[in-house]
Amino acid sequence: LGKLVDEIGPIGHWTLWEANRDPEAERSKRIFKVIENNPEKKIHNAGPAANYGDDQKLEAIKREKNIQLFLNTHVCKAEKSGNKLISVTGKNIVTGEEIDFNGQFFADCTGDGNLGFLAGADYRAGRESRTETGEKDAPQKADDLMMGTSIQWYAGESGSPVSFPDCPWAVQFTEETCRQLTRGDWDWETGFYRDQVEDIEYIRDYGLRAVYGNWAFLKNKSKERGKYSDYKLEWVAYIGGKRESRRLMGDVILKEQDILDRVSYPDASFTTTWTIDLHYPVALDGFNEEPFLSRAQHTKIEPYAVPYRCLYSRNVENLFMAGRNISVTHVALGTVRVMRTTGMMGEVVGMAASIAKKHNTSPRGVYEDHLDELKVLMNKGVGNASHE
Repeated sequence: LGKLVDEIGPIGHWTLWEANRDPEAERSKRIFKVIENNPEKKIHNAGPAANYGDDQKLEAIKREKNIQLFLNTHVCKAEKSGNKLISVTGKNIVTGEEIDFNGQFFADCTGDGNLGFLAGADYRAGRESRTETGEKDAPQKADDLMMGTSIQWYAGESGSPVSFPDCPWAVQFTEETCRQLTRGDWDWETGFYRDQVEDIEYIRDYGLRAVYGNWAFLKNKSKERGKYSDYKLEWVAYIGGKRESRRLMGDVILKEQDILDRVSYPDASFTTTWTIDLHYPVALDGFNEEPFLSRAQHTKIEPYAVPYRCLYSRNVENLFMAGRNISVTHVALGTVRVMRTTGMMGEVVGMAASIAKKHNTSPRGVYEDHLDELKVLMNKGVGNASHE
């Protein structure tokens, strides 16, 4: 019986209405069939809650007989014996109750690599140097810059004038620095120069201050304020959409040149198809506070099968990874970090875990001794779930 521990109430942090992101990828096979029938495939980011079908996703998980679901549970402690995890402690963030989860295998799908960090897994954060990785898009010197966190928002016409208060506590704008918009998309992004784990509350709050400050200026002070008279701020994300933080290191660390040169690995597993999509802060003339906007640099790729060895820790014996915290460089993260791709990682980890349990081996042992069996399962796929 598998235990699924999730810090936030609904399932899937990025696809939540609260974060308001549309799943991004060009191809995904047989994954969460329920998503294919939802309107979210046809609309952009930052839309009404009904577009995202959070309830349907939650019901899909609840129907699985082999899953025990623990929502609103924050993993706060890990216990090891030697190089193996033996127990994880989660605290219910609503009730304060602590629960111990014992297991033979664990999977860190937190995005931030929280479980791996608590267990002492090797990890990286920030950008590697070009000398270290040989990547053309890596900086000359390693640094702490990370892709940021998006705070999306939208406004709608109400048919009559709507007031909005001045916000002296928010980021202050001028005619030159304000954004004349009624909707903020992925590029309302901040926190590039901060720790995306330790400083995430500040990063989220700064993003909110930018949204409210800009909207207050448009409504009350802008020369164009007449255009916004009937507009009402309908929604602002209170959960930030995060792209990068810790990356847990595996037996293979995927690099940019692996993808561009189409290096073939014997343990090729899930396929990444998105561009190498790296985000950088935008500096506005006359704006002296932290950046709150981003630009994206895209490098096109051919579909690439990422090695399974990126999906388990190199120094915590029984720890799998799936999500944006897998074993990749900063540059390679640009392609694998999108949602349907990370969903496929989860499929592969589930298959590998079943083999590891069957043969009483480790995630590494699956590669070393049972790779052909894993390939059979990957070729078979997870099947098409039937969702009404």
